[in-house]
Amino acid sequence: MNMMNAYICKVQPGIMRITSIFLFVLLSLSCFAQNQEKAELEKKKRQTLQEIEQLNRQFEEIKKNRKESLGQLALIQNKIRLRNQVIENINRQVRVINKDIDYSYREMLRLRKDLDTLKMNYAQNVVYSYKNRSNYDFLNFLFSASNFNDAIRRVAYMRAYRSFRTHQAEAIAKTETLYRDKINQLRENRKEKTIVLEDETKEKTELEKDRNEQDHIVKKLKSREKEVNKIIAAKRKQANELEAAIKAVVKREIELAKKEAERKAKEERERKVREEKEMAAREKTKPTAEKEKPVIKKEEPVKKQESYLEYNKEDLALGNSFESNKGKLPFPVDNGYISIPFGTYTVPGTNIKGSQDFITIAAPVGTVVKAVFEGEVVSIFDVGGMSAVMLKHGKYFTTYSNLNSTQVSKGQTVKIGQSIGRVGENLEGEGQLDFILTRESQMQNPQSWLRGR
Repeated sequence: MNMMNAYICKVQPGIMRITSIFLFVLLSLSCFAQNQEKAELEKKKRQTLQEIEQLNRQFEEIKKNRKESLGQLALIQNKIRLRNQVIENINRQVRVINKDIDYSYREMLRLRKDLDTLKMNYAQNVVYSYKNRSNYDFLNFLFSASNFNDAIRRVAYMRAYRSFRTHQAEAIAKTETLYRDKINQLRENRKEKTIVLEDETKEKTELEKDRNEQDHIVKKLKSREKEVNKIIAAKRKQANELEAAIKAVVKREIELAKKEAERKAKEERERKVREEKEMAAREKTKPTAEKEKPVIKKEEPVKKQESYLEYNKEDLALGNSFESNKGKLPFPVDNGYISIPFGTYTVPGTNIKGSQDFITIAAPVGTVVKAVFEGEVVSIFDVGGMSAVMLKHGKYFTTYSNLNSTQVSKGQTVKIGQSIGRVGENLEGEGQLDFILTRESQMQNPQSWLRGR
């Protein structure tokens, strides 16, 4: 009986079953995490390629019968930036696949080793059982028990032994399945790596074409430096008119808000004077004992006035809400890209340079322009033959300039995403929107307020 107890301790069927389950769960979780990462990378690559395709369509459109322009240069630079993102994305995919291949190979070797061990142990148990088969005749083994409790233990032992043999066979079958799966997965990973590397070669070829196109545009712009600088000077003149108009509107709004605040303050003072007179009249009619009681006046806290543009709680809440959405505001057009950034800019290899206190967005003529935040239309004015719409968001203002048509009116309240007009042509005949953001009359960089696309 001691030999049998030692043997059943040796086999440990429960531990083998737990080990098999743990192995299966661990492999499943690892495969799930890796597949999820690859799916996210593939999704990002598709989105970036769609953006590139959209830029290709715009580029082919603006190339028709037109000279090379800053808009074309910005577009090709955007294509190069996105193409580099695609290549970096592919490199990350390759790293993930290499990691999968390495992991699958190591798991395959480990499973092969585990399978050999399981088969060897199973063979040893079969041989042991065969050599000792006379000792394991169930009836003889059972009836040779010294008492009833001993017989119960012997029955439990036989059941445990048979269960162990079953689990041994199941563990071998499961391990063989996992081993074959790993071999198949290794083959698939290698095929996938080949496909991804082919994509990388293709994207690098396209990147080289884009760079050659960029060099061609820069060369053409260099040959037209004087002409391009004249266009930039004309645009700078329009920008000055635009900024002057914005400052005038902001100044007017501040003055209106100040007058409104003064009117309300005057009404409040008059209300207090009336209340004091009414209180004095009531005091005269009170008995002498009541008159002697001191009247304690509550001092109201003085609220610091940050801006006359936020003299009421609605404007204050709107301004705070706008400010809290920095970096989250939507792009004013669905189909466009920033062609000229905020601040100074230059064209490498040329003497072409300029500066502006807003961003210029290139988009097809007629593209719908949308409000980036809820607010009130405070002005619609003309700049260089094109329209501009100015919205107020508390102490913040957004202006959408170079529109060929508008779809709102002064005093109207608009919601976020509402159409306010359509993109018009610039001096070079290309679709363009100038987007300006100010905090009162102080210019802000709109790009830092817009969310990534």
